[in-house]
Amino acid sequence: MIKFFRKIRKNMLSERKTVKYLKYAIGEIVLVVIGILIALQINNWNEHRKQNETLHGIYQIIKEDIATDIVEIDDFVDDYEKTRKPAFEAVLNGNLTKEDLQKHPEYLSVLDGFKDFAINQRGFELLKNQSNDMRIGNQNLTSKINLFYNKYLIEINIAAIEIMREFVYNLNEHKKSAWFSSFLLHKETKGVIDFMMNNPLEKNRITSYYMAYKIYVQEIQEFKKNGEEIIKQIDAIN
Repeated sequence: MIKFFRKIRKNMLSERKTVKYLKYAIGEIVLVVIGILIALQINNWNEHRKQNETLHGIYQIIKEDIATDIVEIDDFVDDYEKTRKPAFEAVLNGNLTKEDLQKHPEYLSVLDGFKDFAINQRGFELLKNQSNDMRIGNQNLTSKINLFYNKYLIEINIAAIEIMREFVYNLNEHKKSAWFSSFLLHKETKGVIDFMMNNPLEKNRITSYYMAYKIYVQEIQEFKKNGEEIIKQIDAIN
């Protein structure tokens, strides 16, 4: 092709057809520029396609993370409804018995902690690392995902857990109590029951803990609801 163009130029120059040569030269330049622009466009298209594939892959990881979180939330709420809520209410209503603890030793959970839930951030971290490419893909979805995680990482992974921990029972404070060893070994529980139901400060703590736990459950249920909506939107773009 190059030899062909050279031959045309040579013929034109030899025949002194300057005007025709200039027109040809301009046309040749235009063709070269168009070729370069087409090559750049193809390169940009390929790069854009690769970036979109990467972003869609991240969306799928986020979908998997949220789905895993939802399973954990369901387990958390089930534990709350079947174990912790009845335990709290039995203590606060003043009708916790030795038989209750023998049948449901897990009721002592009102004393010694709570079931942890932590949001999976694998996909979200990958999405943040793609911040330079936020112009590609579904910007509305990307924005919603960012808002979703920024909200709940603060409200659940930081604030809520810290608030919950303020109410978790500190066993070290009661090592001198007569019921301490039996409590740890899940044996004789009368002293523990008396302490929980008759000590005003302990009852205040359990009441506050119960209220915080309910708010915590509501928060992770809201996370589940909004997470399901994110999953639907990810599915919609595939």
